[in-house]
Amino acid sequence: MSARQVEYEVTLPVGHTDASGRVHRRASIRKMRGHEEALFYDPLLTPGRLVTELVKGCLIRLGDIDAITSDLVSQLYSADRNYLIVELRRITLGDQLPASYTCPSCGGETTVVEDLGSLEVRRLTNGSSPQAIAVTLEDGYEDRDGAVHRDVQVRLPRGADEEFVSRTAEKDPLRARDALILRCIESFGALRRQALESYGIKILRDLTMGDRRLLYQAIEAQTPGVNFRRSIRCAHCNGQFGAVLEASGFFVLG
Repeated sequence: MSARQVEYEVTLPVGHTDASGRVHRRASIRKMRGHEEALFYDPLLTPGRLVTELVKGCLIRLGDIDAITSDLVSQLYSADRNYLIVELRRITLGDQLPASYTCPSCGGETTVVEDLGSLEVRRLTNGSSPQAIAVTLEDGYEDRDGAVHRDVQVRLPRGADEEFVSRTAEKDPLRARDALILRCIESFGALRRQALESYGIKILRDLTMGDRRLLYQAIEAQTPGVNFRRSIRCAHCNGQFGAVLEASGFFVLG
């Protein structure tokens, strides 16, 4: 006899738009079981694919969609996937998450207990659709003909994008981040799509560090979903520093 299944209702930050144009934002999820724990030990799963399979296993219903497939979860926005992972952790293991951070000033380790229930979640307003993120670079990119391109439009990433760059992320996180952004660029000045694809991530590597930071900050500020940015007080030097939620032990039992 299997464990009793209890459903938990959550509201996605963005939502899934089906083929008919309907947006599904209400999701029913269940606690993770041993089947999902076993996924962490599957050497064939990249981090992106692991998220897909975890969500697929625990997502009971999305709006009025009952047939939850890997392809459907891959098409969800990264903001929704990350949110669902946080909610799965909360209902399965609780809100308290021990986390350690390294102070950039003194190098000391500070351990805190994060409250996942208090994380800020930025949601689109009801009836609104995700918009491309518009960024105007300061220096811009100069192409082979000497033309300078400054205006960039970036769409929100999806699970399929994460899966595409996931294997690279294990070896070269910076390259994976650039590859993810490149996949999501809808327009870059007057550059044709063919030219953008032929340049590859070189177009991002050729940007000044100031423009790269401007691009990253705009994407982070305008992307809905869970805010993983934390403000940490160093236990050693008492300095304050910013960090991203430390999640290496996110699903560690005990």
